[in-house]
Amino acid sequence: MNRPGKTAGKDSVIALALTWDGARWPIRTLPPKARAFLSGRSGKIPSARKVAELFADDRVREIRVCWVPRLKGGNEVLSEPFQTATGTRLAFRSTKTVRFGDILGVIYRR
Repeated sequence: MNRPGKTAGKDSVIALALTWDGARWPIRTLPPKARAFLSGRSGKIPSARKVAELFADDRVREIRVCWVPRLKGGNEVLSEPFQTATGTRLAFRSTKTVRFGDILGVIYRR
């Protein structure tokens, strides 16, 4: 049996830093350990449109998020609205949490 996130394609992992209100946060401002938690798992940070495409095509197996305890607001959020081919919700569950001071790193897997 294949494990999700281990054998999927290069678009299978998304790594982002987000504020509590879902706005993107610059990864370069995170502490080194939090950047290491996110780095190496995905090439470049995809745009909101690309993230929506990946979700709609069911190509995301793992999401790594560093939750930054801030409120930012604005239009730069994780994803644009999308609908899956089957019209059902995507089921992710939290599999691991790591604390980096006041930042919480969470791995969500299918």
